[in-house]
Amino acid sequence: MSAPSISVVVPTCDPGARLEPLVASLERQTTPFELVLVDNGVPAPGVGWVRERLERVTLVRFDENAGYSRGVNAGARRADGDVLVLLNDDCTCEPGFIAALAGAVDPGASTVMAAGVLRDRYAPELVDTAGMELDPTLLVFDYLNGQPVAAVNASTPAPLGPSAAAAAFDRATFLAVGGFDERIFAYWEDVDLVLRLRREGGRCALAYEAVGVHHHSATLGAGSRAKNRLMGFGRGYVLRKWGVARPRRLPAIVARDGMICLGQALVDRNLSGVGGRLAGYRAAAQSYPYPADLLEPAGGPGLVGELGRRLRRRARLRKRALAAVDVGEPVG
Repeated sequence: MSAPSISVVVPTCDPGARLEPLVASLERQTTPFELVLVDNGVPAPGVGWVRERLERVTLVRFDENAGYSRGVNAGARRADGDVLVLLNDDCTCEPGFIAALAGAVDPGASTVMAAGVLRDRYAPELVDTAGMELDPTLLVFDYLNGQPVAAVNASTPAPLGPSAAAAAFDRATFLAVGGFDERIFAYWEDVDLVLRLRREGGRCALAYEAVGVHHHSATLGAGSRAKNRLMGFGRGYVLRKWGVARPRRLPAIVARDGMICLGQALVDRNLSGVGGRLAGYRAAAQSYPYPADLLEPAGGPGLVGELGRRLRRRARLRKRALAAVDVGEPVG
Protein backbone atom coordinates (compact mmCIF):
# COMPACT_ATOMS: atom_id res chain seq x y z
CA MET A 1 0.00 0.00 0.00
CA SER A 2 1.21 3.51 -0.75
CA ALA A 3 1.54 5.95 2.14
CA PRO A 4 -1.54 8.15 2.68
CA SER A 5 -1.38 11.75 1.60
CA ILE A 6 -1.33 14.19 4.51
CA SER A 7 -2.86 17.61 5.09
CA VAL A 8 -1.71 19.56 8.14
CA VAL A 9 -4.42 22.01 9.25
CA VAL A 10 -3.34 24.98 11.39
CA PRO A 11 -5.76 27.76 12.36
CA THR A 12 -4.07 30.98 13.46
CA CYS A 13 -4.83 34.58 14.29
CA ASP A 14 -1.17 35.46 14.75
CA PRO A 15 1.00 36.84 11.91
CA GLY A 16 4.24 35.32 13.10
CA ALA A 17 5.28 35.46 16.76
CA ARG A 18 3.76 32.04 17.53
CA LEU A 19 3.53 30.77 13.98
CA GLU A 20 7.18 31.14 12.96
CA PRO A 21 8.54 28.44 15.33
CA LEU A 22 5.87 26.00 14.13
CA VAL A 23 6.67 26.71 10.47
CA ALA A 24 10.37 26.25 11.17
CA SER A 25 9.63 22.84 12.69
CA LEU A 26 7.43 21.89 9.73
CA GLU A 27 10.33 22.68 7.38
CA ARG A 28 12.27 19.87 9.07
CA GLN A 29 9.65 17.14 8.63
CA THR A 30 10.66 13.87 7.00
CA THR A 31 7.53 13.26 4.91
CA PRO A 32 5.67 15.35 2.29
CA PHE A 33 2.49 17.10 3.34
CA GLU A 34 0.15 19.91 2.41
CA LEU A 35 -0.19 22.75 4.91
CA VAL A 36 -3.71 24.18 5.09
CA LEU A 37 -3.24 27.44 6.96
CA VAL A 38 -6.50 28.94 8.23
CA ASP A 39 -6.11 32.71 8.48
CA ASN A 40 -8.57 33.60 11.24
CA GLY A 41 -8.47 37.35 10.72
CA VAL A 42 -4.68 37.71 10.94
CA PRO A 43 -3.73 41.41 10.99
CA ALA A 44 -1.30 42.92 8.47
CA PRO A 45 1.15 41.84 7.15
CA GLY A 46 -0.71 38.53 7.13
CA VAL A 47 0.62 35.01 6.71
CA GLY A 48 1.51 34.97 3.02
CA TRP A 49 5.18 34.62 4.01
CA VAL A 50 4.54 30.97 4.88
CA ARG A 51 4.26 30.16 1.16
CA GLU A 52 7.91 31.18 0.77
CA ARG A 53 8.96 28.65 3.41
CA LEU A 54 6.94 25.53 2.59
CA GLU A 55 6.35 23.79 -0.72
CA ARG A 56 2.59 23.13 -0.58
CA VAL A 57 0.49 25.73 1.23
CA THR A 58 -3.25 26.33 0.91
CA LEU A 59 -4.60 29.48 2.56
CA VAL A 60 -8.15 29.63 3.88
CA ARG A 61 -9.00 33.17 4.93
CA PHE A 62 -11.63 34.65 7.24
CA ASP A 63 -11.95 38.41 7.71
CA GLU A 64 -12.29 37.90 11.46
CA ASN A 65 -11.66 35.15 13.98
CA ALA A 66 -14.26 32.54 13.06
CA GLY A 67 -13.25 30.25 15.91
CA TYR A 68 -11.25 27.06 16.08
CA SER A 69 -14.07 24.68 15.15
CA ARG A 70 -15.26 26.57 12.11
CA GLY A 71 -11.70 27.25 10.99
CA VAL A 72 -10.61 23.61 11.14
CA ASN A 73 -13.78 22.43 9.38
CA ALA A 74 -13.16 24.88 6.55
CA GLY A 75 -9.56 23.71 6.32
CA ALA A 76 -10.62 20.05 6.28
CA ARG A 77 -13.01 20.67 3.38
CA ARG A 78 -10.26 22.39 1.38
CA ALA A 79 -7.63 19.79 2.19
CA ASP A 80 -6.48 17.15 -0.31
CA GLY A 81 -4.98 14.61 2.07
CA ASP A 82 -6.34 11.25 3.20
CA VAL A 83 -5.22 12.08 6.74
CA LEU A 84 -5.77 15.35 8.58
CA VAL A 85 -3.13 16.37 11.10
CA LEU A 86 -4.36 19.17 13.36
CA LEU A 87 -1.83 21.39 15.10
CA ASN A 88 -2.17 24.42 17.31
CA ASP A 89 -0.07 27.36 16.19
CA ASP A 90 1.67 27.33 19.59
CA CYS A 91 3.24 23.91 18.98
CA THR A 92 6.55 22.85 17.51
CA CYS A 93 7.28 19.37 16.13
CA GLU A 94 10.29 17.09 16.08
CA PRO A 95 11.29 16.01 12.53
CA GLY A 96 9.41 12.70 12.42
CA PHE A 97 6.24 14.05 14.01
CA ILE A 98 3.97 14.28 10.95
CA ALA A 99 5.01 10.88 9.57
CA ALA A 100 4.51 9.09 12.89
CA LEU A 101 1.20 10.74 13.72
CA ALA A 102 -0.39 10.32 10.29
CA GLY A 103 1.00 6.79 10.00
CA ALA A 104 -0.88 5.71 13.12
CA VAL A 105 -4.25 6.28 11.42
CA ASP A 106 -5.63 3.07 9.90
CA PRO A 107 -9.32 3.35 8.96
CA GLY A 108 -9.33 -0.25 7.72
CA ALA A 109 -8.77 -1.30 11.33
CA SER A 110 -11.25 1.34 12.63
CA THR A 111 -8.35 3.46 13.93
CA VAL A 112 -9.68 6.77 12.66
CA MET A 113 -7.79 9.04 15.06
CA ALA A 114 -4.36 9.26 16.64
CA ALA A 115 -2.81 11.30 19.44
CA GLY A 116 0.69 12.72 19.47
CA VAL A 117 2.86 13.36 22.54
CA LEU A 118 3.47 17.00 23.38
CA ARG A 119 6.16 17.92 25.86
CA ASP A 120 5.75 20.61 28.48
CA ARG A 121 7.48 23.75 27.20
CA TYR A 122 9.10 24.55 30.54
CA ALA A 123 9.79 20.97 31.62
CA PRO A 124 10.50 19.14 28.34
CA GLU A 125 11.15 15.87 30.13
CA LEU A 126 7.44 15.81 31.09
CA VAL A 127 4.30 15.24 29.01
CA ASP A 128 1.93 18.19 28.57
CA THR A 129 -0.65 16.09 26.74
CA ALA A 130 -0.85 12.76 24.95
CA GLY A 131 -4.56 12.90 24.23
CA MET A 132 -7.54 13.03 26.54
CA GLU A 133 -9.17 11.11 29.33
CA LEU A 134 -12.69 11.70 30.61
CA ASP A 135 -14.20 11.11 34.04
CA PRO A 136 -17.83 9.97 34.62
CA THR A 137 -19.04 13.59 34.30
CA LEU A 138 -17.14 13.92 30.98
CA LEU A 139 -14.70 16.35 32.58
CA VAL A 140 -11.58 16.22 30.43
CA PHE A 141 -7.97 15.97 31.55
CA ASP A 142 -4.80 15.76 29.48
CA TYR A 143 -3.71 12.13 29.23
CA LEU A 144 -0.31 11.42 30.84
CA ASN A 145 0.09 15.07 31.90
CA GLY A 146 3.12 15.39 34.17
CA GLN A 147 4.44 11.91 33.36
CA PRO A 148 7.99 11.38 32.00
CA VAL A 149 8.16 11.49 28.20
CA ALA A 150 10.79 8.73 28.32
CA ALA A 151 8.25 6.35 29.86
CA VAL A 152 5.85 6.62 26.88
CA ASN A 153 6.42 3.70 24.51
CA ALA A 154 4.71 1.09 22.36
CA SER A 155 3.18 -0.60 25.42
CA THR A 156 1.55 2.58 26.75
CA PRO A 157 -2.25 2.28 26.45
CA ALA A 158 -3.90 4.60 23.93
CA PRO A 159 -6.06 7.46 25.19
CA LEU A 160 -9.79 7.75 24.62
CA GLY A 161 -9.01 10.25 21.88
CA PRO A 162 -6.53 12.94 20.83
CA SER A 163 -6.34 16.50 22.03
CA ALA A 164 -6.96 18.88 19.14
CA ALA A 165 -3.59 20.50 19.89
CA ALA A 166 -1.88 17.54 18.17
CA ALA A 167 -4.27 15.12 16.51
CA ALA A 168 -4.67 13.07 13.36
CA PHE A 169 -7.96 11.96 11.82
CA ASP A 170 -9.00 9.98 8.80
CA ARG A 171 -10.30 12.86 6.68
CA ALA A 172 -13.22 10.95 5.15
CA THR A 173 -14.45 9.91 8.61
CA PHE A 174 -13.95 13.41 10.02
CA LEU A 175 -16.09 14.90 7.27
CA ALA A 176 -18.68 12.11 7.43
CA VAL A 177 -19.51 12.88 11.07
CA GLY A 178 -19.63 16.63 10.39
CA GLY A 179 -16.26 17.58 11.86
CA PHE A 180 -16.25 19.81 14.90
CA ASP A 181 -19.51 21.24 16.26
CA GLU A 182 -19.23 24.86 15.13
CA ARG A 183 -21.45 26.08 17.96
CA ILE A 184 -18.37 25.54 20.13
CA PHE A 185 -16.06 28.45 19.29
CA ALA A 186 -13.00 26.86 20.92
CA TYR A 187 -12.20 24.36 23.70
CA TRP A 188 -14.14 21.12 24.26
CA GLU A 189 -14.84 20.74 20.54
CA ASP A 190 -12.39 17.82 20.54
CA VAL A 191 -14.22 16.09 23.42
CA ASP A 192 -17.50 16.20 21.52
CA LEU A 193 -15.90 14.96 18.29
CA VAL A 194 -14.06 12.09 19.99
CA LEU A 195 -17.28 10.93 21.64
CA ARG A 196 -19.08 10.97 18.29
CA LEU A 197 -16.29 9.02 16.60
CA ARG A 198 -16.17 6.47 19.43
CA ARG A 199 -19.94 6.13 19.22
CA GLU A 200 -19.53 5.11 15.57
CA GLY A 201 -16.95 2.47 16.50
CA GLY A 202 -13.84 4.58 15.87
CA ARG A 203 -10.66 3.89 17.81
CA CYS A 204 -7.66 6.02 18.77
CA ALA A 205 -3.96 5.14 18.54
CA LEU A 206 -1.16 6.65 20.58
CA ALA A 207 1.61 7.71 18.20
CA TYR A 208 4.33 7.67 20.87
CA GLU A 209 7.06 8.58 18.36
CA ALA A 210 5.21 11.74 17.28
CA VAL A 211 6.78 14.15 19.77
CA GLY A 212 6.47 17.91 19.89
CA VAL A 213 6.29 20.81 22.33
CA HIS A 214 3.15 22.65 23.40
CA HIS A 215 3.43 26.29 24.48
CA HIS A 216 0.38 25.88 26.70
CA SER A 217 -2.20 28.73 26.73
CA ALA A 218 -0.15 30.90 24.39
CA THR A 219 -3.26 32.20 22.63
CA LEU A 220 -5.38 33.60 25.46
CA GLY A 221 -3.20 33.05 28.52
CA ALA A 222 -3.83 30.61 31.34
CA GLY A 223 -6.67 31.82 33.55
CA SER A 224 -7.71 34.80 31.42
CA ARG A 225 -11.36 35.84 31.42
CA ALA A 226 -11.69 34.96 27.75
CA LYS A 227 -10.22 31.47 28.13
CA ASN A 228 -12.19 30.65 31.29
CA ARG A 229 -15.42 31.72 29.60
CA LEU A 230 -14.77 29.71 26.43
CA MET A 231 -13.77 26.64 28.41
CA GLY A 232 -16.84 27.07 30.61
CA PHE A 233 -19.07 27.37 27.55
CA GLY A 234 -17.71 24.14 26.09
CA ARG A 235 -18.12 22.34 29.39
CA GLY A 236 -21.76 23.43 29.78
CA TYR A 237 -22.48 22.62 26.15
CA VAL A 238 -21.12 19.07 26.41
CA LEU A 239 -22.93 18.46 29.70
CA ARG A 240 -26.27 19.05 28.02
CA LYS A 241 -25.54 17.68 24.54
CA TRP A 242 -24.45 14.33 25.99
CA GLY A 243 -27.11 14.01 28.68
CA VAL A 244 -24.69 14.18 31.60
CA ALA A 245 -26.66 16.47 33.91
CA ARG A 246 -29.00 13.94 35.51
CA PRO A 247 -29.93 13.82 39.24
CA ARG A 248 -27.63 10.90 40.07
CA ARG A 249 -24.63 12.69 38.52
CA LEU A 250 -25.37 16.22 39.72
CA PRO A 251 -23.43 15.91 43.02
CA ALA A 252 -20.30 14.85 41.11
CA ILE A 253 -20.74 17.68 38.58
CA VAL A 254 -21.28 20.30 41.29
CA ALA A 255 -18.27 19.07 43.29
CA ARG A 256 -15.91 19.15 40.33
CA ASP A 257 -17.10 22.27 38.57
CA GLY A 258 -17.67 24.11 41.84
CA MET A 259 -14.05 23.56 42.87
CA ILE A 260 -12.76 24.53 39.42
CA CYS A 261 -14.76 27.78 39.41
CA LEU A 262 -13.75 28.53 43.00
CA GLY A 263 -10.12 28.05 42.03
CA GLN A 264 -10.57 30.41 39.08
CA ALA A 265 -12.12 33.00 41.40
CA LEU A 266 -9.22 32.78 43.86
CA VAL A 267 -6.29 32.37 41.45
CA ASP A 268 -7.49 34.05 38.25
CA ARG A 269 -9.71 36.61 40.01
CA ASN A 270 -12.62 36.08 37.66
CA LEU A 271 -15.83 34.05 37.49
CA SER A 272 -16.06 33.94 33.71
CA GLY A 273 -16.21 30.15 33.82
CA VAL A 274 -19.55 30.26 35.66
CA GLY A 275 -21.22 32.46 33.06
CA GLY A 276 -19.63 30.41 30.30
CA ARG A 277 -21.08 27.18 31.68
CA LEU A 278 -24.56 28.66 31.91
CA ALA A 279 -24.35 30.07 28.37
CA GLY A 280 -23.08 26.77 26.97
CA TYR A 281 -25.79 24.76 28.69
CA ARG A 282 -28.49 27.09 27.35
CA ALA A 283 -27.04 26.94 23.82
CA ALA A 284 -27.10 23.13 23.63
CA ALA A 285 -29.83 20.55 23.23
CA GLN A 286 -29.43 16.90 24.15
CA SER A 287 -28.40 15.06 21.01
CA TYR A 288 -26.99 11.80 22.38
CA PRO A 289 -27.58 9.54 25.37
CA TYR A 290 -25.05 9.59 28.18
CA PRO A 291 -22.08 7.61 26.79
CA ALA A 292 -21.47 5.21 29.69
CA ASP A 293 -20.23 2.49 27.34
CA LEU A 294 -17.60 4.79 25.80
CA LEU A 295 -15.83 5.75 29.01
CA GLU A 296 -12.85 4.01 30.52
CA PRO A 297 -13.53 1.47 33.30
CA ALA A 298 -13.68 2.82 36.84
CA GLY A 299 -10.44 3.01 38.76
CA GLY A 300 -9.25 6.55 38.09
CA PRO A 301 -7.89 8.92 40.73
CA GLY A 302 -11.30 9.63 42.30
CA LEU A 303 -12.70 13.08 43.13
CA VAL A 304 -9.98 14.15 45.58
CA GLY A 305 -7.17 12.80 43.40
CA GLU A 306 -8.66 14.34 40.27
CA LEU A 307 -9.03 17.80 41.79
CA GLY A 308 -5.57 17.49 43.33
CA ARG A 309 -3.83 16.88 40.03
CA ARG A 310 -5.77 19.75 38.42
CA LEU A 311 -4.67 22.06 41.20
CA ARG A 312 -1.05 20.97 40.85
CA ARG A 313 -1.17 21.46 37.10
CA ARG A 314 -2.66 24.94 37.42
CA ALA A 315 -0.05 25.87 40.04
CA ARG A 316 2.72 24.83 37.64
CA LEU A 317 1.22 26.86 34.79
CA ARG A 318 0.74 29.89 37.02
CA LYS A 319 4.30 29.72 38.34
CA ARG A 320 5.72 29.46 34.83
CA ALA A 321 3.58 32.33 33.56
CA LEU A 322 4.85 34.57 36.37
CA ALA A 323 8.42 33.51 35.66
CA ALA A 324 7.98 34.35 31.97
CA VAL A 325 6.70 37.82 32.89
CA ASP A 326 9.74 38.37 35.09
CA VAL A 327 12.08 37.80 32.15
CA GLY A 328 9.95 39.71 29.67
CA GLU A 329 8.76 36.64 27.74
CA PRO A 330 5.28 36.80 26.09
CA VAL A 331 2.80 34.45 27.78
CA GLY A 332 -0.44 35.17 25.99
